[in-house]
Amino acid sequence: MWVELGLQTSNDSIGNLINRGYESKEFSKAVSILNKYNIDVVTHIMVGLPNETKQDLINTVEFLNKHNIQGLKIHSCYVIKNTVLASMYESGNYTPISLEYYLDSVAYILTHISPNIVIHRVSGDAPKDLLLAPEWNLHKKWIINGLDKLLRDKNLFQGMEYKIS
Repeated sequence: MWVELGLQTSNDSIGNLINRGYESKEFSKAVSILNKYNIDVVTHIMVGLPNETKQDLINTVEFLNKHNIQGLKIHSCYVIKNTVLASMYESGNYTPISLEYYLDSVAYILTHISPNIVIHRVSGDAPKDLLLAPEWNLHKKWIINGLDKLLRDKNLFQGMEYKIS
């Protein structure tokens, strides 16, 4: 049995912008309670959120490594019709990330996340009829094959840069 928690990012300003509904300290409390009852925790994070920087991604990975979580699902941020993000995208206030940036970011996450955390997903699926951007999100094989090639070419693997803090 496990519970899935949608952290998305450890940056509370971005969490507020995307209407996450709670601060990162609430995530920490929830993980602590679930750990107390020996319930596994699977966490969702997103790459490419509005205003996200590379440092935000680094901070999110470090934040996760300080928690006793058992699984991780990694998603790209994508724009769906009739959403606040769609309005930001259409007005030029949000630019989706490139596939290359996503692959590099996932490679960073994988190499810096604890090797004890099971990776459940490296890409989410956007509804084809609702997706506005990025177009590459519709091509899961591009994502999986691109990530596999990047990891193999650079001899990268989960946890290789993980450091206990």
